[in-house]
Amino acid sequence: MRIPITTIIVDDESNSIINLCTDLALYPEIKIIETTTSVEKAKKIIVKHQPDLLFLDIEMPKTNGIELLHEIRSSVHSEMYVVFYSAFDKYMIDALRLSAFDYLLKPYQPEELSYIIERIKSQIGNGKVNFEQSMRRLLADDHKFALQSITGLLLLRRNEVLYYQYMDDLRSWQITLTNFSTHKLRTGINAKDLLSFSSSFMQISQDCILNTDYLSSIENKTLKCILYPPFNDFNICISRRFYSKIKQQLEIL
Repeated sequence: MRIPITTIIVDDESNSIINLCTDLALYPEIKIIETTTSVEKAKKIIVKHQPDLLFLDIEMPKTNGIELLHEIRSSVHSEMYVVFYSAFDKYMIDALRLSAFDYLLKPYQPEELSYIIERIKSQIGNGKVNFEQSMRRLLADDHKFALQSITGLLLLRRNEVLYYQYMDDLRSWQITLTNFSTHKLRTGINAKDLLSFSSSFMQISQDCILNTDYLSSIENKTLKCILYPPFNDFNICISRRFYSKIKQQLEIL
């Protein structure tokens, strides 16, 4: 007796959904329970149905696949297979693949889909992969993570980030990179989201998150952060409210 593999497809292109459904019909084990082109509906049906398998487009209106997963990951079971399904160039897929079980690059070949289904069937027989662990690998310090700016998707490594600052007039966070460029991040990204990318990112005030890899010392009286050159001219201070917590995190004696 075949065990059905419950499946949801999320893609903002309806034709892509139709094509994938047609191809998946060749696999009796795959049971498609819902499809959607809506990001908001996707969040609801994924949490509601807790599928075994999720085909997820990376770039969609108002969000992307990584952000969607980040928002719902605490509400889904730990053994859900996530297959990114995208027309992104190969370099982008390579940067994202560690966050999921596998990927399909549009337009895919039938043998590529067959390979993924066979892998899933094999994993079901040998114990499923852990979705949360896969997401953590994406966010691990040695791998790239993705941030949505107002101009596009930023692919970054931890050591490329100097600090984040909340801009009251813009009502959003802005990132300053080690090449001294700045990028306004999409409205809706909060401090918790940014802190989750690396343990090196620490909130030092209500409106500043610093990459402590570049922190050389902290002045006693002013709590000014002295950064390693060539960043030592930045005027960044820790607030009293956050200082004790930072000392605990840095294990200051």
